[in-house]
Amino acid sequence: MPSPKDVNPSNFKVKKVLFDNDSFSIAYGMWQGQDSVIAMRWNGDNENDMGYPKTFGNPMWFIVHDDLKEMIIKGLVDLNPSILLENT
Repeated sequence: MPSPKDVNPSNFKVKKVLFDNDSFSIAYGMWQGQDSVIAMRWNGDNENDMGYPKTFGNPMWFIVHDDLKEMIIKGLVDLNPSILLENT
């Protein structure tokens, strides 16, 4: 099971992991070097599980539609207000 901060395919660069409860993660990052996006992934159940999504066995991120980005960030801040101050 890869650490979410280490899942950096060529088209998505993690800037900050906003939520991680070991099995599921949400991150803020750059999509194709241009757009700031929110992405999600299931991290997997054990060391050999690359989680979901994955492509050709490599862990990836699911990019959240922009219309949902603000709601997700607000929900995460409600859950943990210090998330805005924490480093990855």
